[in-house]
Amino acid sequence: MPNSNRTHIRIVADILDTARQYSYDGYKGAPVTHLIRKANVPHRRLSSIVSELKASGLLNEVPRSKYQISEKGMEFLKSYNQFKGFAENFGLRV
Repeated sequence: MPNSNRTHIRIVADILDTARQYSYDGYKGAPVTHLIRKANVPHRRLSSIVSELKASGLLNEVPRSKYQISEKGMEFLKSYNQFKGFAENFGLRV
C-alpha cells in the first residue's frame, strides 16, 4: 500500500507493531532505523509521531534510543486490529 494512502492511525499502528516485535524475545527495543523502515516515513515525521506516542504513554524509550511498546500501547494495538478487521468486513479500509 503506498504511503500516501495510509492514514495517520495506520502509521501509528505500524510503529507500535514494530516496537512490539522488538520488545520481546530477548530484544531490548526497536532502533529508530527499524521504525523508519516499517512505518515508511521520513525521520522528521517519525520523530514527531514517536514524541506523540511517548506523551500518550503508548511507547517507552529505553537506553540507546530504542523504543518498546507499553502495556497501554499493546491495548491500543489490539483494539486497532479488532476495529480494522471489523471495518474490512464491511468493505472499508482503515
